[in-house]
Amino acid sequence: MAQDLDTTILETLDKEDPNLVRAACILAGLRGLSQAERGLLKALGNKAWQVQAEAAKALGLIGSKGAVPYLRRVLKASDADLRQKMLTAAADTGKAAAEPSGDEAHPEARRAAAVALNRIEPSVTQDALLAALGADQPALLGAAMAGLANLEAPVGRTRMVELLAHADPGVRKTAAACLGRLRETKALAGLLALVNDPDKEVRKEAAIALNHIKDRQGIGPLASLMDDGESEVRRVAAIALGNTKSREPILVQALTRGLSDHEAAVRQASLSALANLRAAGALEQAAALLADTHEAVARQAAVTVSALSQARERPDYDSD
Repeated sequence: MAQDLDTTILETLDKEDPNLVRAACILAGLRGLSQAERGLLKALGNKAWQVQAEAAKALGLIGSKGAVPYLRRVLKASDADLRQKMLTAAADTGKAAAEPSGDEAHPEARRAAAVALNRIEPSVTQDALLAALGADQPALLGAAMAGLANLEAPVGRTRMVELLAHADPGVRKTAAACLGRLRETKALAGLLALVNDPDKEVRKEAAIALNHIKDRQGIGPLASLMDDGESEVRRVAAIALGNTKSREPILVQALTRGLSDHEAAVRQASLSALANLRAAGALEQAAALLADTHEAVARQAAVTVSALSQARERPDYDSD
């Protein structure tokens, strides 16, 4: 069966349809299919940037040393500027340009190439990023952390955890975001402390990070954020609570409070979270929002009522 799938992947890499090729690239990377190198190198030259990005990622996952010159070509990097090009691609958020300019590759393809090169030749960029983490300039620290997170690098995480307590809120926010994306469990204590940060953006990012890490220790602090003074923090906290797979009373009570929030987005997120958790005890409170004046909230209430009524009839997991 596995061998048949590998054969299918190799054959699909030679197809014309970019959607098929992209899927084959993803599977080749997930399976570490070294025999796919030729097809992946061909896909790296595909006109669709989505295919280029997945091909680059897969080449990194299979550790293809033969792909190094091709990946460098995506970055348009010479020996002299390779490190700088990789740093730029690694720190790029991809938000500045939806499409590439001129003959430049798409930001997502460049970043994927940088990640792949870092997997194959990690010393090229990581040394520079680690050196930048030793600085005390907020902008430089932020770029270094973003670069390491984008490269999925295993290094520098202890320093990032330390930066959760940095005096600059922008640094704290970036550290929380990067550690959350990396699902770094050693950051848990620092992230829990940021739930009470004076900066609303830091609190929001801490909630998002706790959502990524999904440790039970985060349930109580996330529940407390349902009483935060900022509606966006409350909304994000509701989403995070809905992903915990727990029906602890403190959690359900917090989400139930969210149903009466003055912000429609918070009410909607709380309804969705209760549906995700199949918290049948909140059925009546959710049903009350069928009369909500915001159409999106009322629609979500209908979905939640359906989910919770089914949960009453057929509970599917314990709340321990």
